[in-house]
Amino acid sequence: MSTAPASTTRPRQGLDLHEWARHHSAGATDSDDHAAVRELSRRHAAASARDQQLLGGRAALDRLLTEPEPDPTLLVQQVTDLSILRERLTQLADHTRRELLSLHAGEPPSAEAFTAALPADRALLARGVRLRIVYPVEFAQLSRVRDYATTIGADGARVQFTDAVPYRMIISDGARAVVPIVRGRRSDGAIITAEPALVVGLRHLARGLFRSGRTLQQIDPAAPSGRPTEVELAVIRVMSEGLTDEAACKRLAVSERTFRRHVAQVLQRLGATSRFQAGIRAVERGWL
Repeated sequence: MSTAPASTTRPRQGLDLHEWARHHSAGATDSDDHAAVRELSRRHAAASARDQQLLGGRAALDRLLTEPEPDPTLLVQQVTDLSILRERLTQLADHTRRELLSLHAGEPPSAEAFTAALPADRALLARGVRLRIVYPVEFAQLSRVRDYATTIGADGARVQFTDAVPYRMIISDGARAVVPIVRGRRSDGAIITAEPALVVGLRHLARGLFRSGRTLQQIDPAAPSGRPTEVELAVIRVMSEGLTDEAACKRLAVSERTFRRHVAQVLQRLGATSRFQAGIRAVERGWL
């Protein structure tokens, strides 16, 4: 296990996240979510500037995590030695001065993990760092998560629970981003990037998820899940891919009337006025 050498190439100026994200490596295969996000990104000119950044960050994240090697022209590094990764994460926290955004995906942290994290998180807050934490809403069912959110919230952190979090991510001062490599094993390490355009896009994505979330007090304990149903997710995917109603109905094996009813329900739930906007809101809420 080793660390890939950091790029020594000067950062590319004016990097277009949407254009860069469309160029997957030859062996990369899109999941249904990736395909939907890529199509939304292709049509990004129809979005607001803020939503363009959010879409660009999500599309770029897919490319970062599906390419076997980082783009050598960018400030991107894979760290697969876990002892080095722990050291880098400690350095990242120690050097953070303004804001740390922390998104949690996958398995909920253990009670031991929360105990270990508390001193470091309190040290950040004591230095005046704005600590923003995002958990999937189903984590709110766990007493250890609720207790930690309450404890660290009392110390000044802001904790939000959103429908879903697509990836684990840490953003420091809008200048460094860390994303674990997702290949089914935690031991695969992480991707660390200081590439300005990538970090800005990932930060917009993280902030979008934070904005879409709810506080612990706003969650109904009797119905904490905000995830879309399988039907809603299938509908938002075909909508985001820009399929015609006829093609979408064939893909989902439903009648046109049923499909349009599903579309209306999804638009209402996401507070969207168009199918394209619904796709953006789905990305913001972690559905895609």
